[in-house]
Amino acid sequence: MIIRKLEKKDLQETAKFCRMNMEFDSMPDFLFEEKTFLDDDFDPEIALIAEEDNQIIGFMMGVVRTLQTGKCGYIKLMAVKSDRRREGFASKLYDVIHEKFIKLGCERERIYESHPNYFMPGIDPRYTEAICFVERKGFKKFGDTSNLLCDLVTQDFSTDKEEQKLIDYKLIVKRAESKDLEATLEFLKNDFAAWVPEVTRAFQNDPISVHICIQESKVVGFSAYDTNNLNTGWFGPMGTSPTLRGKNIGGILLKRCLADQKVQGHQFAIIPWVGPIPFYMHYCNSKLQRVFWRYEKLLN
Repeated sequence: MIIRKLEKKDLQETAKFCRMNMEFDSMPDFLFEEKTFLDDDFDPEIALIAEEDNQIIGFMMGVVRTLQTGKCGYIKLMAVKSDRRREGFASKLYDVIHEKFIKLGCERERIYESHPNYFMPGIDPRYTEAICFVERKGFKKFGDTSNLLCDLVTQDFSTDKEEQKLIDYKLIVKRAESKDLEATLEFLKNDFAAWVPEVTRAFQNDPISVHICIQESKVVGFSAYDTNNLNTGWFGPMGTSPTLRGKNIGGILLKRCLADQKVQGHQFAIIPWVGPIPFYMHYCNSKLQRVFWRYEKLLN
């Protein structure tokens, strides 16, 4: 077995390898590129292929993010050939990446949830081998989260009547324009700073995939889609000013995005890494789709 760096020429073959060996996920070429080479923090030193007889038998990618709490190393993607598991290939790939994390000054490691450009918010426990692997490597489960699924085909997401009621509060809802970027980011910095990169990315889409609520020329709420895992039906993030909650701003903003995704031709919207499950159930009849376990390993 040899271990080497992922190169551009490997994109299609490695994406296909992931598709064939990640039983519960899809990895089209365009998405693999987004998760690897198009990640602003992509580092070829920690994006590794394991080969045997010129055939891929394992792939693992790490990424380092600088957070307010310090540097964190993420195992962002990993896959081992389904009929070659439990032979130590993942361990060899991980050991190389783990040593690089330490050299780069990471204080902790996590699995998958490499916000803002991430594939999944944790490990789907149906990947039993992966659960066993990370626990053997010293990772500790510290929580879980969920993805919801919203049926776009059977629902009407029109909000004209609901938006009319907001006028009494001098609230206007609209699709964001380029000129709204600065005001939107200013709003995010107060209560939703972690989402600045994703929303900034959505302002680059055509049309801009952000809807905002404005009161007296200030942004007081937003919702977005196609900020991560582009063109796969992912919704979010979204948020409303704490002082204006209870006025249906969030519900309206959510529906406007879902209406856009319906026009795009998606049958379902995926609402990932969900906190307020009842909110989404109420406004768009979303259902739990997948559960993910979150793992962390402290390095200090």
